[in-house]
This record gives sequence, C-alpha cells and structure tokens, in this order.
Amino acid sequence: MKEYFIQILKQYINNEKVNLRPDADYKQLFEFARLHNLGGVLFCAVNGAENKGAVPAEAYSAAQESFFDLVYSANLQMQVYSLLCDTLTAAQLRFVAFKGVVLRNYYPVPESRAMGDIDILIDIENRGAVRRALKEAGFVCKNSNGPVWDYEKNGVLIEVHTSILNGRIGSTNAPEFFDDAVDKADFSENGLIGTLPADYHFAFLIAHAAHHFWFHGAGIRFVLDFAVAIKNMGASPEKAVEILEAAGLGDFAKNILTVCKKWFDIGVDYGCDTAETEAFLCGFGAFGTDGKSTGAVVARKALEEGKSPDAAGRRLALLFPSYEKMREIPYIKFIDGRPYLTPLAWGYRFGYNLKNRRSLMLKTARDIGTDEALEQAKQELEFFKTIGLD
Repeated sequence: MKEYFIQILKQYINNEKVNLRPDADYKQLFEFARLHNLGGVLFCAVNGAENKGAVPAEAYSAAQESFFDLVYSANLQMQVYSLLCDTLTAAQLRFVAFKGVVLRNYYPVPESRAMGDIDILIDIENRGAVRRALKEAGFVCKNSNGPVWDYEKNGVLIEVHTSILNGRIGSTNAPEFFDDAVDKADFSENGLIGTLPADYHFAFLIAHAAHHFWFHGAGIRFVLDFAVAIKNMGASPEKAVEILEAAGLGDFAKNILTVCKKWFDIGVDYGCDTAETEAFLCGFGAFGTDGKSTGAVVARKALEEGKSPDAAGRRLALLFPSYEKMREIPYIKFIDGRPYLTPLAWGYRFGYNLKNRRSLMLKTARDIGTDEALEQAKQELEFFKTIGLD
C-alpha cells in the first residue's frame, strides 16, 4: 500500500494521469493519507483519474467531503492571511512568509496542500508593534511566550516567529545558523513582504524536518514538500546540502534527499542506505505521533544525555526538566537567563500540558516505564546516529 500511495503522489505532483488499481483497498489508502495530512492530495489525484470508478462509492464520497472541508478551511486561511498582509503593510512592518503558505502555491491544486497554521517571520524589535497592529485588526493573541507568538482570527491560527528554527537538533548548530533568516529575505518585489531565497528556504525545510525527527518524528508529506520545492520552486538539492553542511545537518540532508529521489525521482541520490529512514517516515503519521510510544521519546533523550533510562528517573526528568532543557521550550523561553525561575516554570509547564496536551501527557506517563519503550528508544538512538542526528 505504501508503495502504491507514493506512486500516486509522484504522478500527482508531475501532473500525470493516475491509472487506479482495481484491487486496492481505497478506504485503507485514504485513512493512511489522512494520517499523513495528505488526504487532499490523494483525493485530487484520484479524482483526476480516468478510471476513478475503481474507488468504491462510499470511500470516494467520504474523501470528497473531506476535501470540500479542506477547501473551505484553505479559503478561510487565505482570507485571514490577506488581512494579515494588509494589516502589517499598512503599519509599515516587514515580514516573511514561509513553510506551508508558500509551498501550497507550488502544488497542482494549492488547496490540496493542507496547512494547520500560517507561519510568518518578523524582526524581533517589531514584536510589540506587530501585536498592536494585529490586535486592532481583530486578531487575538493566544500565546505570548518565547520566540513564537500565536494569534487567532476566525478560527485561523497564525504563528508569528522571531526566529525561524526553535529548539536544538542533536549537537548541531542549526538553530543558531538560521537565526538571521529575516535578513536573508528579499523585500525588493513586494516591499514589506519578504521572500526567502529558494535554496535557503529549502535548506530550512530540511532542517525543520530534522527538528521533527529529533523530537517525535516526521511523515511522508515532508518529503513530498521537498520534491515540490525542487521541481517547482527551483530549489537546488546540492546548494541546500552545502548550506546544511555548515549547520551540522549535511548527513541528514543527504539521507532524506536520497529518499526524495527514490520515491519521486526528483533531486539527487547520495547513495545512502535509506531503508530505516523510509520506515520511520511511513510508520508514525505526519508528525511521528501516530501509534508511537511517547515514552520511547523520553527514554531516548535520557540515553542521549547519558542519564539513567530507568522508569523512575525518566518520570522525574519528565516532571522536572533541567533549566537547560526548559529554556529551549518555546512557551517557557521567559526563563532564559533566569535559572532561579525554574521551579515556577515547572508548574507553568505542567499546567500548560494539562490544558493543551492532556492526552499526550497521560499517554507518555503510561508508556514511560515499559520495556518496549526502552527498546524502541535504543533502536531510535542508533538510527539517529546513522543519519547524522546525534
């Protein structure tokens, strides 16, 4: 099924007609696509097939309804984004759009590329002015801690970044490397609306995937975005690797770009053994959280730091992270430089997780002491070392 799914994605981004297999389980295929946030892409590909009647009526109808919902959400997101652009330019505040709101334009049907939120990057010294301008335009600030402030308008979430990559990725210097991203943008075409150079944006997308790998995981859509960026945005894999070598992510970039070439025949094959990477990308959904032991993530981090992987130690580390760890959590960045606030931050973090991530927190606590979680953590740690994420 996974191979067939990837084949359909390849044909879709190349604007090729799909010849559907009559023996495929399309209900299962659409469910797999949903887990990877690619339901819209799969529906558009299937809908354009000459033999789309191969899909059972019930499965087709459900997929079509989901796609109509996606189109509605996408149109609402772009309306809010248009208001955001008008608001910030009227206030003479420059910003840079990145990730999904840019990438969607390079897909055959922009609405097929789902977005959970809209990401923009601003100058840190303008954060207060941006907040005032957005508030006057009816945006509600939902979170104002750390380098990413969340705003909401008509149910659409806007993430306003002052740094493009937040949180460490192994022992790399990637977050610091991308720290001046706003100054890399070109503002000559649209005045106050900047555009990141294609190769730099592409390099960031790979670093962003590495960030997701490092914390929980990443899915097939990340690699599909890479293929689209190379094919339609004009990004160069070779130049992206060159950029990422300086950020400590060259080996990871070569590995995942080899996957991109293998799956979609776009980019460069660097001769890497990608079997584990492909399984990792396919196995746990869009962001590596579907069916995965979150306790294994905690255990892996303990092993990375040379700490005891026993259940009691992991539970203590989960409840009471060190100051060094806490200062890297975006919504608790307020303790950076103020280690004496660590006990207060523990309480804040617990309340935040209880409110926003209750199910994830309970699942992690339940999984954390199992032998299965520890074994998965050991395997994952070894895998990460082989792809340059140690």
